[in-house]
Amino acid sequence: MIRPLITAFILSLCMATGAISAEFSADLLMQSVGGTHSGKLYFKSEDLNRIEMMGIISISKRPMTYQLFPDTKKYVVTDIDEISKNNPAADAANFKEWIENNNLKKTGTETLEGYKCDIFEGDVKLDDDQPPVHMKIWHTPELGYPIRQESTLPQPVGKISSHLKNIQLESQAGSLFEIPAGYSQARDVQEAMGMPSFGNGGKGQAPSQEEMQKMMKEMMKKMGQE
Repeated sequence: MIRPLITAFILSLCMATGAISAEFSADLLMQSVGGTHSGKLYFKSEDLNRIEMMGIISISKRPMTYQLFPDTKKYVVTDIDEISKNNPAADAANFKEWIENNNLKKTGTETLEGYKCDIFEGDVKLDDDQPPVHMKIWHTPELGYPIRQESTLPQPVGKISSHLKNIQLESQAGSLFEIPAGYSQARDVQEAMGMPSFGNGGKGQAPSQEEMQKMMKEMMKKMGQE
């Protein structure tokens, strides 16, 4: 999508909001080829939310997203408005417009975690040099957020899903959405992770298939999965 696919999926978890939303926190479970990972979501508004997952903290302060890497005390900044000029799938500030622009169709309804969800499904084009990603989204208007998402990404990533559990309706402190003291900005995700650059020059282009495979191998090594 933007940089390494696994961090792109984490960014996509910030996607589905709308004019009506509630402040809440929730446990976030993500399943992938690497196993099941647990994290946390803090949602204040359609413009302000935070996800902690796989050692990465993603703070969305629309239109900017900040990915923080506690191991290196570095962060990278993504301008969603800039990316969405060439990639309309990158921004879903308005969920209704997003599903229409990306041709997702409503395929049913289901109640998850006590919330009635509308199910949307379709193939989403994230980048010209990558195949479409099949997405299935369980979106609840009560929260203005998806309870569950499933995405089928190119190999070696494959299918990734996320699911909210233990949803708590409560006010979220503003300090959750600030960059902590001691962090410095990196040129790209590879530098922020302490990995070698794979040639995208830090300009924010999506990596090639070969570059993605190299980055995924490096990430899995860091996660102790190889």
